[in-house]
Amino acid sequence: MHNISALFGPWIIGFYSILFFSMASLYYANPASRKRIGMTVFLALCSIAGILATNFLGGADAGGLVKLGSVLSRLLAAIAVINVAGIFVFSLVMPKVKAGISKFVEDIILAGAYLAAGLAVISASGANLSGILATSALVTGVVAFSLQDTLGNIIGGMVLHLENSFVTGDMIKVEGHTGVLREIRWRQSTLETIGGDVVIIPNIVLMKSAVVVLGRAAGNKRFRAVSFNVYYDKQPGEVIQVVERALKSDPPAGAASDPAPDCVIKDFQPNCVVYEARYWLTDFSAPGGVDARVRARVFYALSRAGIKLSVHNRTMVLAQAAEEVAEKSRKEEHARRLAALNGVYIFHALTENEKEILAGRLKATPFFPGEIITKQGTVADWLYIIYRGAAEVRLYSAGSGEYRTVKRLGPGDFLGEGGLLTGEPRSATVVADCEVSCYRVDREDFSGILASRPEIAGFIAEQLAKRRLELAEAKEFLAGESAARGLVTEQQDLLSKIKDFFKLGT
Repeated sequence: MHNISALFGPWIIGFYSILFFSMASLYYANPASRKRIGMTVFLALCSIAGILATNFLGGADAGGLVKLGSVLSRLLAAIAVINVAGIFVFSLVMPKVKAGISKFVEDIILAGAYLAAGLAVISASGANLSGILATSALVTGVVAFSLQDTLGNIIGGMVLHLENSFVTGDMIKVEGHTGVLREIRWRQSTLETIGGDVVIIPNIVLMKSAVVVLGRAAGNKRFRAVSFNVYYDKQPGEVIQVVERALKSDPPAGAASDPAPDCVIKDFQPNCVVYEARYWLTDFSAPGGVDARVRARVFYALSRAGIKLSVHNRTMVLAQAAEEVAEKSRKEEHARRLAALNGVYIFHALTENEKEILAGRLKATPFFPGEIITKQGTVADWLYIIYRGAAEVRLYSAGSGEYRTVKRLGPGDFLGEGGLLTGEPRSATVVADCEVSCYRVDREDFSGILASRPEIAGFIAEQLAKRRLELAEAKEFLAGESAARGLVTEQQDLLSKIKDFFKLGT
C-alpha cells in the first residue's frame, strides 16, 4: 500500500495531469504534430508503467535492474516533457511570430535537451558521472572511427547551417541536378527537381562539390534569352521596338517587370537577322514554360506588326492547282473582312465601294491567351474587330487592382471605336480568354473615307453616343460617378470631337 500511495502521490498526479492535458491541447491545436504527440503519449504511458513496476518491486532503492528501470522511467518522462515543449515552441509559437528555424536546428536543440535531461536524471539517481563520461569518451572514439562517412554528413549538415551559404527554398544546381532545396537534415539534404523528382544528396557531397545558387546575385532573378529570326526586309529598329513594347507593357507570367525585358541583335545570318528577347526569370520552377510564353508573346507581337519570322530555305514548285487554291483563299479572306465590317455599327453608313476599300486596309492582329488587347486609360487610335476567339471586358476601379467583368466578347464583336474616332483613352481593359484573331482598323485607313463624306460623322456620333451611355452606367455602378448626360448632348459632344480629331471642319 505504501508503494501505491507513493506512486499516486500529489506530485506524480499533478505532473502527469499537466503533461497529458498539454498533449491533448496540442493534439487539437496543431494537427500536423499529431503523430509525434502520439509517440509522446506512448512514452508517458511507458514511464508510468515503469514507475508502477519499480515501486512494486522495491522502489528506486532496490538496486540492480529495478533501479535501472526507475532511471529509465524518469528519463522517458523527461523526454515526453521535452517533446511537448518542443512541439509548443517550434510548431505553435515560432510560426505565429514568423521566426521559424530549419528542421536541422530544431533537431540539434532537442538533442541537446535530451542529453541534458539524461545527465540530470542519471546524476539524480546517484551515479558517478565522471566515470560514465570517461567510458563514453572511449566508446565515442571507437564509434567515430567506424562511422566516418555518417559523421562527415552530420558535420557537413551543421556547417551548411552555420555558414548559411544556401537555405531551404533556394534553387540550386549540384552534381548535374537542378531543383529547389526543400530540407537539410542530419545526414542528407532533399532536392526537388523541376521534373518533380526528389533527389537525396548526402551532406558531404554538398560540402565537397561546387553548388550553384540560381538567381542569388540578382535578387532571386535569373537572366534568360530567347532567340528568333526575322528576314532582312524589316529594319532592326522596327523589330526591336515591336518586341520590347509587347514584353514591357504586359510581361508574361514568370518574367520580371524590373529589370525590364529588352530585345537585341544577336547575329547576322545569310538569309535573316538573329534577335534575342532577353528577360529576368522569377519563376524558377518552370523556366521552360516562361520561355514558351515569351516566344508566344514575340510571335503574336510580330504577327500584329506584319513582321514575318524567318524559316529555313526551301524550294517551292507552284502549280496551277496551287494558284487556284491561293485565289480561293484570298476571296474567302476578303469576304470575311467584309462580313466583319458589316458587323460594326459605325460602318453601316458606308457604301459597298467604301467598305471594299476599307476591307483591303484591315490588318490581321492575333493575340495570345491571357494577353491584354487594350488597357484601360491608354491612348490608341485604332479599332479591333474579333473574328475568332473570345475576350473579357474589365472595368478597373480607380487607384486599385479591383475590377468588374462587364461583358464577354466573341466573333463579330468589336472594341476601341472611341479611340479610333476621337483619340480618347481606352475606357476598359480587354483580355484574351483564348487565342483571339482580330482585324485592326487604323485612323489613317479610315480618315480618307471620312474626309470624302463628312456627313458620315453625324451618324457615327449618334450610334457611338448610345453605346457610350451604356458603358457609363456600368462605370457608375463601380466607381460611383454622376449620372450620364442625355443622349442629345452626348451626340453633339462626340460629333465635335470626331470633326476635330479628323480635321473635317464645320
